[in-house]
Amino acid sequence: MNGVEMGIQNEWDSLRKVVVGHARDMGVLPNLETAFDPTSKWHLANGTYPDASEVADQLDGWAELLEGEGVEVLRPVNLEGVEQIFARDVGMVIDDLFIRSRIIEERSGEWEGVAPLLSHSKWMELPDGVNLEGGDVVVLDDALIVGVTRNPDWVRLQVSRTTPSALDFLADHFSRREVIGIELVKDDRDPLQCALHLDCAYMPLGRGDALICPDFFVHDEDVNYLKKRHSRVIEVTPQEASQLQTNLLHLNPNTVIIDPNFKRVAEALKGLDYHLKECPLDRVGRMGGLFRCTTLPLHRGR
Repeated sequence: MNGVEMGIQNEWDSLRKVVVGHARDMGVLPNLETAFDPTSKWHLANGTYPDASEVADQLDGWAELLEGEGVEVLRPVNLEGVEQIFARDVGMVIDDLFIRSRIIEERSGEWEGVAPLLSHSKWMELPDGVNLEGGDVVVLDDALIVGVTRNPDWVRLQVSRTTPSALDFLADHFSRREVIGIELVKDDRDPLQCALHLDCAYMPLGRGDALICPDFFVHDEDVNYLKKRHSRVIEVTPQEASQLQTNLLHLNPNTVIIDPNFKRVAEALKGLDYHLKECPLDRVGRMGGLFRCTTLPLHRGR
């Protein structure tokens, strides 16, 4: 039996096949101590954390939009009592290889919902000592940009997900690509002072442009490096980034999926001649992830 066809060369080629998370069973409602990210904690503290039914409806609408665009959509096998919304964290495809992430222990069971979709497909485990999540790896044609935590005071934080050891692992397995580690600002409590993953601060666009939140990077030289890689840059404020306004998804090089609430970023993208398709995902966004976080692309083609 043939496995699932896989192939990811970059973040913008035409999307062919994708895993989209769902909220069939979100498990136990988190509280301020058990939530995994500062955005969730903020909404829990302010009484605006979403209901399971709202999240489920938005994710199903998101999957239906993609299917209507001709994308093959897979959903994780439902696991009782396990939140399965953010498919990106479970793994990633680079070239034709699926890499299973080493996510935080409290979420490790999510893999069991994705593994059956990959039967007879090529995938690999991370070696011991390497922590890496899919949201921290942005794939460009010639490079892998990786969000990491180096600050010893931040490594112990709950939001510190990818370690510098991941850079050597990726360089060993994808030698034709440059592997660039970029340090992200981290904070367990304040969403205005934290990039949970790299895609919460940086998103390359299909026409050579990028969305960047400069405040979410530790080093100015990293911001300058990213700006030099792209012909035009839309700068995103910490407030916008905390709402996941960099966490968009390309349907093809010219078409970007965006939440209808992101008015300023939408106008900036239109000004660069991108075609936008709107999909409401704001309730999901209150849980710390958006379009890129809820999707695990398996195949993009040209």
